[in-house]
This record gives sequence, C-alpha cells and structure tokens, in this order.
Amino acid sequence: MVLIDTKVPNFDFIFSHKLMIEVKIQKVIPYPFETVLGQYFDYEHIEFVHPRSLGTYYLLEENGDKIIYEHVWPRKGLIGKSSIVEHQYFPPNEMWFIFTKGRYKGVKVHTKLFAQQEETLVDETYYTPLPNWKWLKTLVGKYTRLEVERVWQEDLDVEVCHGGWPGIPESYWKYKENGQIPENL
Repeated sequence: MVLIDTKVPNFDFIFSHKLMIEVKIQKVIPYPFETVLGQYFDYEHIEFVHPRSLGTYYLLEENGDKIIYEHVWPRKGLIGKSSIVEHQYFPPNEMWFIFTKGRYKGVKVHTKLFAQQEETLVDETYYTPLPNWKWLKTLVGKYTRLEVERVWQEDLDVEVCHGGWPGIPESYWKYKENGQIPENL
C-alpha cells in the first residue's frame, strides 16, 4: 500500500517576509503635506480620476485610523477582480495598505510622507509575496514603478484632488492641535 500525502502546502509560510519582493519608490509631489495626505484619504476621486488604472473604492468599515475598503479594479476583457484592503494610518505621516483578500492578496504597501517646504516627499515600499529571484524582482519592480507613476501622473493632471471623502482621520488634526507635528516631518 502506498500512502500519498495530500496536505495543502502552508502558503503563509511560503509567502512569509523572507519570500517578499520589496520595491522602494520615492517621489516628490509639488503640493504641501496636508494636500498630499488628504489625497490618500480621498476615496471618492478614485473612480473619476483613475477609472482605467485603479477603478473604484467602496468603503466597508471606518474605525478611526483604520479603514477597510473594497477595491474594484478596472475590467480587463471579461475579467473583473476586486481586493479587500485595510488602510491603517499612524499619525502624523505613516500609512500601511494591506491587501487581505482577492487580487493582490498578501501585498503590503508602507507609505511615509515628509514635508519639504511646499512639496512632499512620498516614500513607499511595496512588498509583494513572490520569491525574491533577481529576474522576478526586476519585472515586479519595473511594473510597480510604471503603475505608481501612472497613478501619480493622473493625480497631478487634475492638480491633486483634496478634501474628499472620507477625509484625513481625526487623529491627524488632534496631533496638529496639540503641536505634535514638526514643521519638517
């Protein structure tokens, strides 16, 4: 008698931090810190400014500094995919986007914003759960950079939307009110 092991591999182990491709991207946006921060919390502009690149966001849960939304990606042919994303804010200038379900499950994006007079440095690291092979890292890096640049260009073309819904979390305004936000983060 032959025994066959039918266990499903532990993908959480396979896609652990040791098997992540990291792509670091920095970009200076010619708008002040609060405008750029507001851009990250203006979900309503997505479907109008980014219909072909990002699609649409649907708010599922808002709990202070944590927002969960469904990200419905643009249709490509007959395929329409969505993601569930947890957007975590750590005032005054740090965010995580964690793709928990659907398309891009396991991807994490760490974002830090830094005020530079009337501009803002956006420092992002994209973590993709794929083997960190040199050839694959090159492909993922190139694709990620192109897509991020495309989205920012769409935002800059409309002079960066701000003041939209759901808006910058209250914790930022409390930090600011208490004088806890340095002039140059």
